[in-house]
Amino acid sequence: MTTRNLCIQIGNASSSDAGAFSKTAKISNAAEFATLRGEFSPSSLDALLVVVSADDLPKPDVFNPMDLANWVSILTATASVAIQVCGNCTDLQPVHTSFLLAGLAMASERKTADGSRILTAKRKADAAATSIPLKKVTVSLDDDEDMINEDDLLNDDALAPPPAMGARTAGDDCDGRKPCDNCTCGRADQESGKPMENAPSSSCGKCHLGDAFRCASCPYLGKPAFKPGEEHL
Repeated sequence: MTTRNLCIQIGNASSSDAGAFSKTAKISNAAEFATLRGEFSPSSLDALLVVVSADDLPKPDVFNPMDLANWVSILTATASVAIQVCGNCTDLQPVHTSFLLAGLAMASERKTADGSRILTAKRKADAAATSIPLKKVTVSLDDDEDMINEDDLLNDDALAPPPAMGARTAGDDCDGRKPCDNCTCGRADQESGKPMENAPSSSCGKCHLGDAFRCASCPYLGKPAFKPGEEHL
């Protein structure tokens, strides 16, 4: 069976969400982290959780910020990568450096009840180039009064106002409009007043891994990780 999600626990660090992953690895240092990468084929992981203690985070021989870049090739295009720092940590720069060198975009950061910090990043999507229509203008080089105002070159439709957002969260792209026809987050049932007979299904397939891999509108947000099929428990 192909591994789709992996939890790596470094040193004495551990995560309560480890049981929700299809594979868990326990390693001692950065060298073993680099060696473990060779066990996976390209584009085979869609979720990766790295757990390290606050004491080991600043130690390059235990957690090397450069190593995560070598794992990018085995991540799927929509993969999520989370680094959980256990214990009281005042400097998370090694985590941010690790994401930066791997070309990952920071997605979220949260603090758990036990004081751990979980930072989540995702692979950057290729930004498609878009063209902006320009107004046709006539320029006279002999008259200073005909100088072009650069702001007038932008079409008024090019600067569309942002979508209306509700009070629930500014990052919830489901708020401010009617529920989707194939709504899976439970909002459609909630607004219609119908009781939810079954546990909501996951559209991303990662809800069971814990809050580090859940979106802002996830119906399981704030709940502990669980194994697939146990959503109703």
